[in-house]
Amino acid sequence: MGPVVTPRTTGVVILNYGDPGDTLRCLRSLENSTDLDMDILVVNNGPEDALHEELVREVGSRASVISTGDNLGYAAGNNLGISWVMERGCDLVWILNPDTLVAPTTLAILREHLDATPDCGMVGPRLVLPGKPPRIWFDGGLVDLATAVTEHVNLGVPVRKAPAPVVRDADYVTGASLLVRRLVVEQVGPIPDQYFLYCEEVDWCRRVAAAGWRVMVDQRATMHHLKRSSTSLPKPYYLYYMTRNRYLFAEDSLGLDGEVALAHLDQVFLAPYRRNVERDAPHWLAAFDDLVALAKADARNRVYGRNDVITQYPSADEEVHVTHGA
Repeated sequence: MGPVVTPRTTGVVILNYGDPGDTLRCLRSLENSTDLDMDILVVNNGPEDALHEELVREVGSRASVISTGDNLGYAAGNNLGISWVMERGCDLVWILNPDTLVAPTTLAILREHLDATPDCGMVGPRLVLPGKPPRIWFDGGLVDLATAVTEHVNLGVPVRKAPAPVVRDADYVTGASLLVRRLVVEQVGPIPDQYFLYCEEVDWCRRVAAAGWRVMVDQRATMHHLKRSSTSLPKPYYLYYMTRNRYLFAEDSLGLDGEVALAHLDQVFLAPYRRNVERDAPHWLAAFDDLVALAKADARNRVYGRNDVITQYPSADEEVHVTHGA
């Protein structure tokens, strides 16, 4: 008979894609946590190639590593991890983006909140963008039920000028850092995976709330979100999935007219980005318009999941410096 293995309370799921650098930094931050009652799993969202082998080698004994075999998207990749840690007996699941850095007390504060609030099904922390000054990226999520617009509370506010941290209910918790009870996953199901990327955690949080659980943010728990992908020019995948999925989320989760959601998206999201493209990368304008048209057509035709057509579109970023130097 082998040794008795005591299940860890918190199963941590980190979804890695491509280069493992961010994931390794995230793991190092977890090692400094005051709460080490964790079973950590890295899900490599891709094939078992050279990058996967590097990830396994660099992670070593600090965490378990599994491969999805292909890019399954945010939800499906994380769902494999959720299933894995729950099979290991974990009562809580902590989903982390690889480009996050955990403070030593983050998990302890979030767990204390769940212990003290039995009707809270999932909770997230305050996420801060490092810089001079450091600014808040997430202090809770709001959903406009008329337009399907999602909003981060206190987005961009310098930490030193922000209101004192509070514990508050939220419409959603960002999937960059989300602690959820095992019981919630068993009752509601895993993360909706039909979107492939974007909108899935908002949909999930709404399902959790509809099942009678509170969704909350404890701003006293903090961590950093590196978020290097921010740019004045959208990546093709970002432009496509944000446009298509806003329509699908509006209709499927909120019961709205998807055309209303798209009309509002045109004003607040697509038009500003198009102006940036006209200014900084006019050579990419035709591709931008094609991607938007494709996303809208797919939304109206209710096309879900991954769309590999968008991989044929080059990014505009490489040409920006040439344009500015002209």
